[in-house]
Amino acid sequence: MNLNLAMPWDDKCSTDPSLVFYSHQSDTMLFEKGQRIEIFCRGNRRSVQMAWSLHRNGIQKPFLSGMAEARLANVYRMVFETEGLRPGFCDLRVSMDSGMEKPTPGVCTFGWRVKHMAIRETRPADFRAFWAKAIAEYAAVPLDLKIEGDVKTYRGKEIDEYNVKSACLPPDYDPAGHKWEEVESYKISFAGPGGGRVYGWLARPKGKGPFPGMLVLPGGGFTARPRPLEHARHGYVALDVQIHEQDVDQPRYETLPGYYDHEVWEPMEKFYFRNVYLRAWRAIDVLCAQKEVAKTRIVAVGGSQGGRLSLVVAGLDKRIRAIVPCIPHSSNYPHLQWVTACNKRNADGADLAGAPPEVETPDGRCMAYYDPMNFAPDIECPALLNAGLIDPISPPYSVWAAFNRLGSSDKTIVPLPGLAHDWSAEFDRRAWRWLDERVRE
Repeated sequence: MNLNLAMPWDDKCSTDPSLVFYSHQSDTMLFEKGQRIEIFCRGNRRSVQMAWSLHRNGIQKPFLSGMAEARLANVYRMVFETEGLRPGFCDLRVSMDSGMEKPTPGVCTFGWRVKHMAIRETRPADFRAFWAKAIAEYAAVPLDLKIEGDVKTYRGKEIDEYNVKSACLPPDYDPAGHKWEEVESYKISFAGPGGGRVYGWLARPKGKGPFPGMLVLPGGGFTARPRPLEHARHGYVALDVQIHEQDVDQPRYETLPGYYDHEVWEPMEKFYFRNVYLRAWRAIDVLCAQKEVAKTRIVAVGGSQGGRLSLVVAGLDKRIRAIVPCIPHSSNYPHLQWVTACNKRNADGADLAGAPPEVETPDGRCMAYYDPMNFAPDIECPALLNAGLIDPISPPYSVWAAFNRLGSSDKTIVPLPGLAHDWSAEFDRRAWRWLDERVRE
């Protein structure tokens, strides 16, 4: 769901195979009860000893350290008392000494009573009014939907070949999920909120509908977009949208001001992500305009920034039937800023008894309107999330803040122990089945 990238497939993984962590108490590395947490680490080298340090998630300075208990066969045992641990996540960092000059480093993140993690409330009283006004202004602009190129058909192995060369997917990771072996695809565009055009690739099963619709939202950066052929093969009319008013297949992309540097925080209406969110929202209208789409069966998926946008569109529009936000980025802004501040002053963060402090600066006031966790209470549709527990880009305290605040009664989050900002074929296979259940007539 999140590996929608316009580049060749690469099988490199975010996990370092040198050290493997596990716990007999919890294979997810999430712990809810007990007096102590027991974690083991196995090395793939001859070793002498292992030192460890315990950190609040994302914070460089440890609040506890020690030596691991050596077991046979390069295995080490570490035990931590839960008394005094704050609900949330901890990074366990280790250094395995093999007698060579450079010890082998490793990291494992575990969660303690994460459902009770303290979250700073920042949602403004006029949050809904702010976005209702923005949507009303953009909705008044005619959609002006256009087909920008020829319709191209892909069959069987052609889809596999396209995925490997152009969509960063393995050749066929989910054959049991195929609904159609022939799909067609073309480029579309529609009117943007800033007077430009928003471009996307549309792909659909080559058959008689109606089909469920799927909004495939992009990860961060300025890049080309891939055709969502795999999504169409799974039975969806899928739209992969480029959210910067840039074409989907340019040879090079210009970085636009305000995206990375956040030049404008105030007034909030001028913040770069206002139009990003609106373009993602308007793509729902594009799906609804397709005669083959079942208007009551539209879902949104994406990874990283795409996970963030999945949360946003579901919070803004009840037409979304279900969402799969993978490794969603940028939620829980007060905690993100608190981690940054701790690392700048070399603090261990262990003295934080409750929620992080409010960010009482222009960026904090602005981000209160754009933080994905503030859209979460308005999300009532089913939601399936995942999170890499050692992910430094979408850290678990960030992802769980959005998950814990979801208004949906049907919500699940899947921890991926040992993975960082990465993709899991098995998660996607399970997500396809999960979606099938929720878009069934």
